[in-house]
Amino acid sequence: MNNTDLMSLGELYKELRIARGLRLKDVARDNLSVSQLSKFENGQSMLAADKLLLAISGIHMTFAEFGHAVNGYKVSDFFQLGTKVAELQTASDIDGLKELLSQYKGDDIFSVYNRLNELIIKSAIYSLDPNVKIEESDKQLLTEYLYSIEEWTEYELYIFGGCLAILSDEDMIFWGKAFIERDKIFLSLPQHRKAAHITLLNIIMTLLERRQLFYVDFFIKKLEELIIYQDMFTIVSLNFFKKIHTYLSEESSHKSDIEDYINLVKQLGNPQFVQILHRTLSVILDS
Repeated sequence: MNNTDLMSLGELYKELRIARGLRLKDVARDNLSVSQLSKFENGQSMLAADKLLLAISGIHMTFAEFGHAVNGYKVSDFFQLGTKVAELQTASDIDGLKELLSQYKGDDIFSVYNRLNELIIKSAIYSLDPNVKIEESDKQLLTEYLYSIEEWTEYELYIFGGCLAILSDEDMIFWGKAFIERDKIFLSLPQHRKAAHITLLNIIMTLLERRQLFYVDFFIKKLEELIIYQDMFTIVSLNFFKKIHTYLSEESSHKSDIEDYINLVKQLGNPQFVQILHRTLSVILDS
């Protein structure tokens, strides 16, 4: 890190500290002195990692919040890409996805992460048009990458969840179970837990589409173990999938039960969510 970077980081920290009405002596503690903080803010020296974490917590911020500020309050590039892909996929805009794929260029065309991000786009295209060919080398790359990571972060959840469409039933179930085993350390983080919920919901939806009903039960139970009363989006979505599961597995059930549930959700006043439920129901039942 050069002197300019040091100055920028220290200046940002100082701005955040002052904005929160804190003095240097308010942040300092036994193993983090006022002198060290002052030199850091003035760009004269960098704090060691452990002291930087203390300094950040001393101004009542999380490391993720501070990192967001350092990044200019912008979402990371790969999450921006994920949001764009999701928007185009939801709109069934295959041409838009193909255009995005043609425009998307990483810093290094041979980078594993660049290829994985491109695979996210290819998978979204494939989910809308199964005639699109996905190279075996791409699937192999995905498998090798996931296998190499012992503890999954949000990035691995993003990659795995975004590539479900191109996985065989066996591979999806295998990696779904592996995800549950490898996704424990970071579950206490709210944003990570939310990402885990979304990943499990996507697994359940894909299994319903493919009529792998036996395994749906397994992943429903795993998701239920993670839910707390505040997780209303997950709860509503999971109950929706459970009703579809009942409809597909029990001859005595009726589709009207699912429609009635969607009408109840409609009363929550979120028309976009209701549209997504209707569209999801059609996709699953027509598959």
